[in-house]
Amino acid sequence: MVDAQLPRRSKETSVPFWRNVKVIGLLAQIIFVLAIVAGIGVLVNNVVTALAAANLPADFSFLTKPAGIPIAERPIPYEVTDTYGRALLIGFLNTLKVAVVGVVVATFLGVLFGVMRLSTNWLTRNIASVYIEVLRNIPLAVQIVFWYSAILLPFPPRISDPTSLPGGILLSNIGLAFPALYPTYRFSTWIPYLIAGVLLAVLAALWRRNRLRRLDVVGRVWPYPVVTFLLVAGVGLGLSYVNPSVPDNLEFTFEADRGRGTTAFVEDGKSRAAAFVPVTITLPEATLTTTSQNLVESRKVVPGTVRFPLIGKDEASSFDVAFADPAAAEEKGLKLAFTDYPSIGAVYADRNGNDKLDPGEDIDPETGRGYGGVSVVMTLTDFHRTLVSDRDGQVRTPLFKAAAVAQQADTGQSGLPRPGTRFSAFGPQAAEVEKANLTAETEILPVGALVWSRVYVPVTNYEGGMRFTVNYLALLLALVIYTSAFIAEIVRGGILAVPKGQREAARAIGLSGYQTFTLIIFPQAMRIVLPPMISQYLNLTKNSSLAALAGYAELFVIASVISNQTGAAIPIALLLVGAYLSISLAFSVVLNQVNARLAIVER
Repeated sequence: MVDAQLPRRSKETSVPFWRNVKVIGLLAQIIFVLAIVAGIGVLVNNVVTALAAANLPADFSFLTKPAGIPIAERPIPYEVTDTYGRALLIGFLNTLKVAVVGVVVATFLGVLFGVMRLSTNWLTRNIASVYIEVLRNIPLAVQIVFWYSAILLPFPPRISDPTSLPGGILLSNIGLAFPALYPTYRFSTWIPYLIAGVLLAVLAALWRRNRLRRLDVVGRVWPYPVVTFLLVAGVGLGLSYVNPSVPDNLEFTFEADRGRGTTAFVEDGKSRAAAFVPVTITLPEATLTTTSQNLVESRKVVPGTVRFPLIGKDEASSFDVAFADPAAAEEKGLKLAFTDYPSIGAVYADRNGNDKLDPGEDIDPETGRGYGGVSVVMTLTDFHRTLVSDRDGQVRTPLFKAAAVAQQADTGQSGLPRPGTRFSAFGPQAAEVEKANLTAETEILPVGALVWSRVYVPVTNYEGGMRFTVNYLALLLALVIYTSAFIAEIVRGGILAVPKGQREAARAIGLSGYQTFTLIIFPQAMRIVLPPMISQYLNLTKNSSLAALAGYAELFVIASVISNQTGAAIPIALLLVGAYLSISLAFSVVLNQVNARLAIVER
């Protein structure tokens, strides 16, 4: 009886689907999604139709067309004839260069000033307070313009007379250049040792961790894998320098009259650029000619300035500097005084006959200006310079002349044709070729896995080493200083959030102030400050799109130029969104993993 009544009761209590809450909810979600898709479809169709009517591209086919955009900052090889896609890749790498370096430096400065603001020292605390309160309240765009226009562009002096800093660093209004290590064509011999070093380092870390667990003691794991990797990698690097030889197909071609050379591998008649190859160039005798000028630098007139290319005193056995027209100079009583021998000097009239430049003697009383327009010739004996070719295999030297050619050119009697044929020296052995009385010797030096490339200035720009333009430096400085002010406040808040009892407990067990901060307070503060610091890292990355204010060719700047040239505004906007989203997600994933490792494990 019971079984007979159950179906009837179930039928009476069943709900039709149009009154079923679950079915209605599911249908509503499906209808909503369809409406969204339909709306997007209408918008996309309208955009595509409008772009087609305006004859503008709506796809990404423009990426394969030649760009024709000159880009000064090039982390990878790039030519004006390359495609739009490669130009955008250059911009993306430039953005990464600013973001990664900026995050590291801003973190260091932010932590430093955040800790300084909690110092008990009055001066230290107030310096940090002024730094934070002033810089975080100045708009970032203003700071970029300030660093670029007010600080770096007027920075004295010009490229021919850069400021030399310790370590071979050169600074001028062109930018900052410093020596750097580069991988050579023998770098592949070092790779097996690097792989072995990584594998052994992982094994050392696992062994150390298991040993600590087995002994149930507290200890550091990281020194063991680091030392293991450095030992293996160091041995491999040292072996790469044992009995190195120059490949038979590696050649160096040098055009003495142009001061340009090229290192290349030649196989089957085809030439391929050889990057980062050390070479030496020797000129038994050569001359340089320049003309004195009345320059204005840093709003100060520098009269009668003589500037030769930057040459070290040890790069030649002798320097002989004289006027191109000695008789005319003697008639006027002109002499030369060097402030940075043998490159920088001035022309002056030795009126009191003491053979040195006195105040006012560099000004001509008749004109009231300096002695500009006077030709000066420098003769160098046994000039030699060791250079490292760049990633395109190019090297440059100052534009030397043969002594006879220089003298005849200066006196207007040059009857010699300009040299037009190439001077070449092949193979590791030194070669000597004479052309138009200018003799040069070149040699390719053997090298290991890495080569040290120093900075020099052959003519009007840095060569060798690593170079940062003033555009990059202005953007980097503004981003770092602006962001570090916010990070400093985050760090200060994190330190203050650590319970006071932690500090008292550390002092109670005899820890010093430094130990209390580094071992107890700061590690706990890092767990608190890391999440908001991730937001500041993302802000720094996104704020790099203001690079146009400093003329730096980052992703947004290059994308804007391409958008103006091609009219592909919508596809480029999608690429920009994807690029910045990728960088932000990469930062978030990495730093959230770090945050998870630092978080306190609770029940």
